[in-house]
Amino acid sequence: MTAKKERGRFSLRFNIGDPVQRAAVELLELQPPHSKAQYIANALVYYNTHFSDDPQPLKVPAIDRAAIEAIVREIMRQDEQASDKAVSTGESSPPKKNKIALPPQEQTTEPSEGASEVDDMTRNLIASTMAAFRRNG
Repeated sequence: MTAKKERGRFSLRFNIGDPVQRAAVELLELQPPHSKAQYIANALVYYNTHFSDDPQPLKVPAIDRAAIEAIVREIMRQDEQASDKAVSTGESSPPKKNKIALPPQEQTTEPSEGASEVDDMTRNLIASTMAAFRRNG
């Protein structure tokens, strides 16, 4: 491998599909201009100092197919209930499809098997994906 042209210069592209990398992007976006390099340097040194015994990247637990299907069914049931409620109250405008508001966990009736291991961020990603399919479908 040849030496770099300019030591200290790096180019990064994050995978937005990876929740850990997406969180990193969101944190970097919060940084003031011209301070991202210092932020990353501080994070790397801290991580290496405190976790040098286990330098493995953070692992996001895989979500099994049954959990995803349970979430999709739950979102579809919520959409159907919202649409039924709109019809029964006589609202003339159909419910908005571009945003799906998920109720708090406490309101959910007994989660399906596997759904409890899924966090709110994953639920929102699935909901927004379904909304995108509906808009384009």
